[in-house]
Amino acid sequence: MIQNPLILNPEPCSLTSSLTAILFDIDGTLLDMRGAGKLSFVRTLKTALGIEDDLSRFSFAGSTDLDVVRQVMEHHQRPFTAADFARFEAQLPIELEAATHEGELTLFPGVRSLLESLSNTPDLILGLVTGNVESCAWIKLRQFNLHNHFILGAFGNEHADRNDIARLAMKRVEARLKPGQAIKARFLIGDTPNDIAAAHAIDAVSIAVATGHFTVEALQKAGAMVALSDLSDTACILQMLHSS
Repeated sequence: MIQNPLILNPEPCSLTSSLTAILFDIDGTLLDMRGAGKLSFVRTLKTALGIEDDLSRFSFAGSTDLDVVRQVMEHHQRPFTAADFARFEAQLPIELEAATHEGELTLFPGVRSLLESLSNTPDLILGLVTGNVESCAWIKLRQFNLHNHFILGAFGNEHADRNDIARLAMKRVEARLKPGQAIKARFLIGDTPNDIAAAHAIDAVSIAVATGHFTVEALQKAGAMVALSDLSDTACILQMLHSS
């Protein structure tokens, strides 16, 4: 009896699976270091670069560590070099680790529940788009045992501009795709107009939360596609993420 060769030697199926990329900012979005980040920055400027500055004239909201250091150096009429930033970047996590023990840190409502739910959902990639230098980003997340939820990120020591950080994060998402996989949707969740602009730069849905320095109304005016008071309504957020 002649057997069907298609049954004996089946050809592999060329199915395409879709992934959703969800990128998070850290400060003001997931947690509040309650001044520990700024304190460590001030101490590092003095220890690593010999600059005394209380940073009262500089805004950290939506900024990057690389850009803030550049601004400080310019203000003090100091040339900004790669060697200067390398010294700063090496000292900053040391100062941050010490500063975390000097105050009460805050995890924002709904964050743990949301990240746990997303981490247990197939076909999702969770990443970071943050202005923190990489070592400090992981230190902050470890304070609340959140670090294991994220498999990649782009950081404030890699680019001074947050839009470029977001683009780099998406390149790293794309680099993890397996043959036949595609990105179905992308989201960027942050708390500042700069996070919203970064979402637009990578064609992501911008979800903004008013747990930082900006109100829901201000975030809406800045162009957020969704603006929330916080991340406490896990079911609603999950529905929104899965419906795109």
